Amino acid sequence: MLGLSVFITACATNPATGERHINLFSESQEIQMGKDADQQISASLGLYPDQELAEYIQELGLVLASKSERPNLPWTFRVLDDPTVNAFALPGGYIYVTRGILTYLNSEAELAGVVGHEIGHVTAQHSVHRMSSQQLAQLGLGVGMVLSPELARYGQLASTGLQLMFLKFSRDDETQADELGLRYMGRENYDAQEMVSVMAMLDGVSQSAGGGRIPEWLSTHPNPGNRKEHIQGMIAMNEDAYSGSMVNRDRYLDHIDGLVFGQNPREGFFRENIFYHPDLKFRFDFPQGWQTTNMKQGVVGISPAQDAIIQIFLTDKQSIEEAANEFFSQQGITAGTQRKGAINGLPEISGEFAVTTEQGIL
Repeated sequence: MLGLSVFITACATNPATGERHINLFSESQEIQMGKDADQQISASLGLYPDQELAEYIQELGLVLASKSERPNLPWTFRVLDDPTVNAFALPGGYIYVTRGILTYLNSEAELAGVVGHEIGHVTAQHSVHRMSSQQLAQLGLGVGMVLSPELARYGQLASTGLQLMFLKFSRDDETQADELGLRYMGRENYDAQEMVSVMAMLDGVSQSAGGGRIPEWLSTHPNPGNRKEHIQGMIAMNEDAYSGSMVNRDRYLDHIDGLVFGQNPREGFFRENIFYHPDLKFRFDFPQGWQTTNMKQGVVGISPAQDAIIQIFLTDKQSIEEAANEFFSQQGITAGTQRKGAINGLPEISGEFAVTTEQGIL
């Protein structure tokens, strides 16, 4: 009876489809979760310093969100100073596009396709559904509970902001978000065929990488297969709903005029799974298949199973002993054996530790 009660309590109605799904979070909790993570991600990845562009993205996003099933969420749309081809959504209406993806789009209608897709993830509560399923399976948000003192100031970044950022959707989620994105585009009279162009662009970026790093958007938004054909099929089946013709190419290109393209190598950069920092004169090989990001405060990698994390960051301490002591003295950490050694001739300290989290001891 107890297990049945928990299951019933965990079921809720999907606002976008009317279907029942698992959700352990109230709408106010969903909004607060997104708000907290938004502060962390904005501070860590950095916002692109172009107020006019930011206002343009916010305005377009609000128009599309007003056509959704959840128009009253505190919708917030941001441009990240990140060269990767990516866009993602947090619970509660926080949506991000990178300057990297903006440089590959060719019209406002294409942008509407990307943003509408992310709005679809929020209206259908895909993130909170995935998180609820994980918690019910006792997986929780264990990865990343332990942070460096430098990154900890941003409020448990790896366990919330980055966890949400790297949260992978299912193929069914992607198909549903595509359908919802098309719905919102159609309601605002955008040319729905422009979403097909976005998928073609992502395929092109992936192929041009020569089998290397795929676009970040595809790494967290798995391709359900025949995606372009599926979108074209949806348009053909309901031509009246997707009869819009608005593209606004010139308007879009005017707003991204002067946008920085590519990575700034002096801030470090990735080539496939290898991170290079020319100014600091070091490189680091992350394991193949890990999701990585180069943030303002450091570099983070998360394993495919989200059960391990690697962080690289600078410290203001004068010695490795001081830096290690600061890390191992954090609240909730029980330090174990520590060892001194050398890596490529440089001194290092490694150690074992346990950390007490809301999910137990790790």
